[in-house]
Amino acid sequence: MQAVIRIWFLQALILAGIFPSSINAASPDAVVEAAKKEGVLVFYTSMTVGQAQEMLNAFKAKYPFLEPKMYRAVGERLLTKIMTEVQAGRYEFDVVQSAETQAYFLKKRNLLMKYVSPETKFLPKPFVDPQGYWAAVYIMPNVIAYNTQLVKRAEVPKTNEDLLNPKWKGKIGMDPTKPEWFAWTLKQMGEEKGLAYMKKLAAQDLRFHPGLSLLTNLLASGEFPLVLNDYLHTAEEIKRKGGPVDWVAQNPVYTKFQPIEIGAKAPHPNAAKLFVDFVLSAEGQKMIASFARVPTRAGIPTNIQGLEKLTYVVDEFSAADDFNKNYELFQKIFEKR
Repeated sequence: MQAVIRIWFLQALILAGIFPSSINAASPDAVVEAAKKEGVLVFYTSMTVGQAQEMLNAFKAKYPFLEPKMYRAVGERLLTKIMTEVQAGRYEFDVVQSAETQAYFLKKRNLLMKYVSPETKFLPKPFVDPQGYWAAVYIMPNVIAYNTQLVKRAEVPKTNEDLLNPKWKGKIGMDPTKPEWFAWTLKQMGEEKGLAYMKKLAAQDLRFHPGLSLLTNLLASGEFPLVLNDYLHTAEEIKRKGGPVDWVAQNPVYTKFQPIEIGAKAPHPNAAKLFVDFVLSAEGQKMIASFARVPTRAGIPTNIQGLEKLTYVVDEFSAADDFNKNYELFQKIFEKR
């Protein structure tokens, strides 16, 4: 399923994700009192340590009777930790926040609890699970990041064909662990045409490094002039710190998102509900915006220039089975490079 969202629509849309309230039977006061008895919140996240800790500090200030604990890892490492614990009969996390791929995977294996936060009524519908298992915290438009000291903005590739220009050979960085853009491009072009294009792109000798934070820092240091399929917030964060990095987006722009979910056997389920509510609240979403990320809640402003011109495309082919298929195909085309 594919959803197209205009940025002004995303910011203005309210009451788009309303769900039955029967899942939230306990009153807010009852949840708080039960959370006081639990005393702990265990949070697994792929957000940067500093940003996640800032969020937890604000949460603790609001609920001082809770002691937050955090484990931070990205992608497969985070999922591996969860599955290793589950296989050992341990259910240690209360809340997990990571890419939608992990949310689909965990939901499919009945490892998530249904919880519809009252804050989801302020989120556009594509960013709330119809069955109530997750809600998106922020979105991650995929952009082309560039080193402003090495490339003029007018020279940055604007189309897929522009990336095939011989002058970019050996000068494009890319994360080999994220095949979603690859799969989306095949879908847009059609498989036959898309595969032919990807083989041409592979001949450009892309510079592969796992991890977009690493790639973008290498970009800033001048290791290469372009990073394909970077996250907007990764480039924007370095830009805000004065680094020689900026970004351009193809339009429509393929967009991933980061959901937040509660574990099916969360040791501290009431503390988990309070945290999910906090992260999706106006206060929590303003913090997300301060991290140079794009919040999902309607009406939360950002100071990122250019968002108002973008059309976002959200695709759900990144569910686990599709992810594995696309990853194998991606590796087959690019592995010898």
